[in-house]
Amino acid sequence: MPAIVLSGGAILTVNAANELIAAADLRVEGSRIAALGPAGTLSAPGDTVIDCRDTLITPGLVNVHTHAGAALLRGVVEDAPRAFWHTGYAVPGQERLGADDYALSARAACAEFLLNGVTTIADRFSGMERIGAAIAESGIRAAVGETLRGTATTRDWHAAEAVIERFGVDPSQSCVFAGIAPHALDSCHDDLLKECARRAERLGAPVFLHVAQSAPEVAAVKARGHAGALACLEANGLACRHVVAAHCIYLEEAELARWPKSGIAIAHCPASNLKIEARTLPLHCLLGRVPIGLGTDWTASDNAMDLLAEARIAALVGKLLADDPEALPVQRMIRMMTIDGARVLGIDHLVGSIEPGKRADLVVFDLKGLEANPRHDLAANLIYSMNTRAVRDVMVDGDLLVRNFRLTEGDTEAMARSHERAAAKLRSGRQSNRL
Repeated sequence: MPAIVLSGGAILTVNAANELIAAADLRVEGSRIAALGPAGTLSAPGDTVIDCRDTLITPGLVNVHTHAGAALLRGVVEDAPRAFWHTGYAVPGQERLGADDYALSARAACAEFLLNGVTTIADRFSGMERIGAAIAESGIRAAVGETLRGTATTRDWHAAEAVIERFGVDPSQSCVFAGIAPHALDSCHDDLLKECARRAERLGAPVFLHVAQSAPEVAAVKARGHAGALACLEANGLACRHVVAAHCIYLEEAELARWPKSGIAIAHCPASNLKIEARTLPLHCLLGRVPIGLGTDWTASDNAMDLLAEARIAALVGKLLADDPEALPVQRMIRMMTIDGARVLGIDHLVGSIEPGKRADLVVFDLKGLEANPRHDLAANLIYSMNTRAVRDVMVDGDLLVRNFRLTEGDTEAMARSHERAAAKLRSGRQSNRL
């Protein structure tokens, strides 16, 4: 069958051996990687051949914790005290925004993710059926969930069920698939958490929630009679492998020691955590013991949607917290933003590495820039010197969504103008609503 052949690039496979191929062809047939071979050997008549000399081809980046609908909130609040956020993660003027604004925001966010080399996101928000449609329109791969709070009314569950019915829970059947998304341990009653666990087990769906994100959250959990965040998860049936806990920055030492037995995956969001709490997960305590991926969270606390920057922050701050310059080596960080992120979301059998049979989620980085040279260690350059300006081409499920530094579908300048018009509603607003 006619194929797309990425020809002559260096390939960072992120396979089990972390193999780097200096120059190779990569053949894509339909949605899958069909073959890897020596440069100039895999094309056939009728194929589309893309010259990838002077490039580095990697698996698509996997962002395991996002709020695409909140992209409108970039820069609304800066340098606020912790207490500002502890009343419900509210921002001034949010009551002025409607469903159309959030859907527009999600579409612009997905464009930005793709242009930054992110091919998979895990996104949760209220009104996700509408937002999820905007995400799906972009072509990005995504796990999505409708935010649930409190005791969750029948209406709330109807909204969550509508998302699950629309997108399904099987990531092998659709680029967008659904999970269950209770908001956080303090904002969800124990009965709701138990019901989320029951439904996830019945459906085979992942669960996404915020855990130990603030000191007041942990205090609220303890006031309900739990010893801490992990004990709350255990008591409510959520201490298992299909659960993804975001943040986890207020776990106590005893919880960190016991966490690996639970198998709970972690979405590590260092930039967001540092910006609004001035602390972050001691990554070295858990890395390699449970699945951990990187997330950019929402733009109110992590203005960028840049997973390369997130990896750099995670590595450098992680070395500081470990008091060990050998901690968090380059290859580990590469894996964290690719195959480990895929493992967090339960899709590592589909994406996260460049191997025949896997889905063709790929990024082509231009190596002609000064920051990419010299090329002693391409993986180290990617983590410590390169940036998203080097993202030349992006493929998701075999479809080229970014080519020569531009979206293949959609006008980014028009998106930016529409985004700014919607965001202007926030200018004279007042604090309201909860995310």
